[in-house]
Amino acid sequence: MILADIGGTNMRLAVVQDQRANAKLEMIETVSCQSFSSIEEVLASYLSRHNIRPDSLVLAVAADMQGDDVIITNNSWRFQGVSAARACGVSRYMLINDFCAQALAHADLLVPRTMTAKADAPDEMPAHQPAHHSARQIIRAGTARPQTPLLVSGPGTGLGVAALVPVGDDVTVIEGEGGHVSFAARNPTERNILDALQKRWGHVSAERVVSGPGLETIYHIMTDKSDRTAAEIGTAAVAGPGTDRQAVDVLLTAFATVLANAALSFGAGAGIVIAGGIVPKLSALLPESGFFDRLGDHGRRSGFLNALPLYLAVDPHAGCRGAFVAANTVNLAHRWRRVD
Repeated sequence: MILADIGGTNMRLAVVQDQRANAKLEMIETVSCQSFSSIEEVLASYLSRHNIRPDSLVLAVAADMQGDDVIITNNSWRFQGVSAARACGVSRYMLINDFCAQALAHADLLVPRTMTAKADAPDEMPAHQPAHHSARQIIRAGTARPQTPLLVSGPGTGLGVAALVPVGDDVTVIEGEGGHVSFAARNPTERNILDALQKRWGHVSAERVVSGPGLETIYHIMTDKSDRTAAEIGTAAVAGPGTDRQAVDVLLTAFATVLANAALSFGAGAGIVIAGGIVPKLSALLPESGFFDRLGDHGRRSGFLNALPLYLAVDPHAGCRGAFVAANTVNLAHRWRRVD
């Protein structure tokens, strides 16, 4: 089985040789989306170099999953799932949102016990793959509410949001587009950013601020300079105080607002997993950034938010691991499609 996690900037690929719950990811690679003209080109190159003949494909994509046509929000790729499947020569494939995969990578938080399929029931879906110990860090232990959803969200090239929901002894995922909710400004600095972006875009989504490009936008509005990339701003912010640190603080507090709103909307009593490529690199700045104060500053529901467990996802291959869990999740079995 080929597993692919496709974001706005990078695509991660891996192979699993069987359907066992503890199957190991092999032949892991990360490629820049800009280095290839299409997903079909990436897949053909990957299979050729590794001499692979897969039977199935799971694509976790940073896109709205409606039908078979895929339009990635933050890069130029456009494709059909069946076209990608044919490029691999597989007989079946599955399309899911990238944060569906990110959420499923942490399914063990809701279904901690390992469930094993019966040997005499080959059609029964295998168990969830347990997360390995390096998959996440505990930011705040909190108190999880049993049988409630888990929120998984985080900024990268865009802003992903999903909720993992317990269903008996299994789970399912609400694949949202929470990065495109309206940006909620809560102080003069954020209102100034909102005003500037409204003049350019009209509607200002949370993703316009809480993302890598969003960090560059914050810095530009604060300094009137466009001479730094998000990575450079983040590195300078971690190194010491200054305008870069201030820009990062704005991103982190704005992200806290997104998390609080989503946690309240989903009733995510099981906690919050912070994913994506940005916050793990900035995690040392969370305590002094205003993040925790903002997360809990929501009036009559502040107690709920302040008690939530908080986790930081640190596995760069969580998307591929979650894609494998998706392939083995009963409540997603209807998402498999046959290649004619």
